[in-house]
Amino acid sequence: MSLIQIFILSILSFSISDDKLVFLMTHFRHGARAPQRYKNQSAHLDYILEHWNNPGELTGMGQRMHYALGLRNRKKYIEKLKFLSENFNPHEILIYSSQFNRTLLSAASQLQGWYPFCTGEILKNEQIEGALPQVNIEDDIKEKLKNLSNSALPGQMSLAPIRMINNNERKIIIYDIEQCKFRRTEMREENYKNVPTLKKFVEDFKNKYSTVLNEMYQDNNTVYDIDFVDNFCDAFIAAFTEKKEMEKLNKTGIDQDILLQECFEFSGLNFRDWISGDKDRTLATLETSKIMREFIYYMKRRIDTDINKENIEEKLEDYSKPKMLMISGHDTTISALEMFFVKVFFNNNESYYIHPKFASQVAFEITTFDGDKKDENGTVINKTYEDYYINYYFNDKLIFNYTVQEFIKKVEPALWSDSKIDTYCKFDQKEGGSDSTNDNKDDDDKNLYHSLTIAFSIISAVFLLIIIFLIVKANRSKTSQAIDKAGLLFKNYE
Repeated sequence: MSLIQIFILSILSFSISDDKLVFLMTHFRHGARAPQRYKNQSAHLDYILEHWNNPGELTGMGQRMHYALGLRNRKKYIEKLKFLSENFNPHEILIYSSQFNRTLLSAASQLQGWYPFCTGEILKNEQIEGALPQVNIEDDIKEKLKNLSNSALPGQMSLAPIRMINNNERKIIIYDIEQCKFRRTEMREENYKNVPTLKKFVEDFKNKYSTVLNEMYQDNNTVYDIDFVDNFCDAFIAAFTEKKEMEKLNKTGIDQDILLQECFEFSGLNFRDWISGDKDRTLATLETSKIMREFIYYMKRRIDTDINKENIEEKLEDYSKPKMLMISGHDTTISALEMFFVKVFFNNNESYYIHPKFASQVAFEITTFDGDKKDENGTVINKTYEDYYINYYFNDKLIFNYTVQEFIKKVEPALWSDSKIDTYCKFDQKEGGSDSTNDNKDDDDKNLYHSLTIAFSIISAVFLLIIIFLIVKANRSKTSQAIDKAGLLFKNYE
């Protein structure tokens, strides 16, 4: 897609900006977090020798980031566009999160911005006395409850359910392809061999920083490979974002502004080349397929409802037609989505790729013109998918605009089915869907099966012999009794 086409699409999107919003999906990365791995595990020191309490956990800054994002989204989609209700309606929004604390807490923090204090549940006066659990409540607690007045929770706090994505079920997202780990490792190794940008970056990093870092670590045994650079940049970006003092790193004299640019560059290369470096974007497609099929499913249901002019408010029991799908994920999941779009919409032009920093958000806004569609005779007719548009934003930047029909036509054939994913990851060969890097596991399973079969046969044979012995013994006893009776009769006869 050329810059002229993108410019024209941008104009088109602004021309329909006042139209009706029909469906919305947001997919965002968690907020600022601690580094995911320690260099010194016992001292909780990361790769720049900063101390953290818990690796990978969301920080207070990360919570603030998503609270601010929630406030901004509320202003746009609730206060300005009037798309969602003022108070949380569980039938309007479906919220998913991967099964990590940092994504769950990011979703919860953002929802406090969407639905802040004073928007939660209110109790009627007659309900207050009955709103108690089935345990003894002390007087000081009763006083606190009395101070709540009619608010269900302090400050009329609003709560929203967050559905956790269970990776073992493989329903929507395969976070970082961990369920398909051996394939992921295999593909990354292949990409690293064939993509020169990564090798060059790691080599340049080693030549530039290894001497001063060895002095900082007081250790000359550090291996400066791609895994080290990955962990080091992860630690530095986290510490820089968190405004850590970085006392050890400061003493090295490294220019931290330049280092930050380099680490963001590496992070982008990590996803663009290391994860999705093959021409088919295999891992990007693998990770994106389930989330896009989920998005298309709910989008179609909402559009069909709009086309048929159904009164959605009367059919809300099964949560099947939400106005909004919200997914709390990772830089990996957003990057996979982007690289999938690079393949489908941009003919593998990687210049489109934008690396998702902490609390980045992508949004799919489905819009249509407000009002009826009429034929040449002025008769009202049903709209089609050609009358609905997908506007895709990365943060506030419009990336593309297509009709829903054109979007589906391009995307659906490129997605992998569950059966294809199962075959590729070898889920269909193992009960429970877990994979293994051990090529001999199937043989081990067969050997175990044969051993159990032999053991069962031996036990069965022994059991059968015992039964036969008991039967024979019982028959002998009966025979002996019969002989004794016969002898007695013979004696009496004499």
